[in-house]
Amino acid sequence: MHGLSYHPMIATPRRHPDEVDTGGDSPLAQALWQTLTSEPGVSVALLDEVGTVLFANDETKRIFFEHAPEEIVGKRLSELGFPKPWIDERLGLFQRMKAEGHPLLLRTVWQGHQQFSWMRMIPAEEGDGGPRFLVITRRIPAGREAEHLLASERAVVESDVIRLGELDTLSPRELEVLALLGQGLSIKEIAKTLHRSVKTIERHRGSIGTKLQLSKGLVIADLAREAGLLMNDAARKRV
Repeated sequence: MHGLSYHPMIATPRRHPDEVDTGGDSPLAQALWQTLTSEPGVSVALLDEVGTVLFANDETKRIFFEHAPEEIVGKRLSELGFPKPWIDERLGLFQRMKAEGHPLLLRTVWQGHQQFSWMRMIPAEEGDGGPRFLVITRRIPAGREAEHLLASERAVVESDVIRLGELDTLSPRELEVLALLGQGLSIKEIAKTLHRSVKTIERHRGSIGTKLQLSKGLVIADLAREAGLLMNDAARKRV
């Protein structure tokens, strides 16, 4: 799982939602869980099938919230300010995993950053309520790792919604130009790809810089790589 590994038995909630059973007294299970949940840049969250957060590490707040509430455990996604289309999509994926019985890899752009979420269902044990869903999320910029994930044999679920953060001021065409800049294309190559003149693409790049208060092309390209946009992200529903 590209540096992230877990076992479905190390994430069964206790009676209290902020505690997680890590497989009894096994030191190995404890070490695995503690390592996973303290990994920098990795969000680890556990939810039930109606979207109640049963566990979330500190990185979850940083990755998913612009202004994180003090407490998110024990609350439903709808109580945490997430848009309804975003929530409905994820609850739908939970039901899909429940029906099909296999994990999913979800790609989305959130707060202007490309992120991948590895989602796995943990079946309910007798007398333990419904299934739980472990969601492990990382921000991954444009580059080899993202290309590898997108081209892997495992099908990637593309989110229908997008939250662009500071990039929300950009038009769909400007997002396309930014996406191609992030993929390392030159202005001339972008013009050819979009069937536009070089002058038109230069104008779009200038507009991107003005809106984002960035003056240098190199800085814009760095931002584009960090965002990890794809061309078809421009057509997704903004929430």
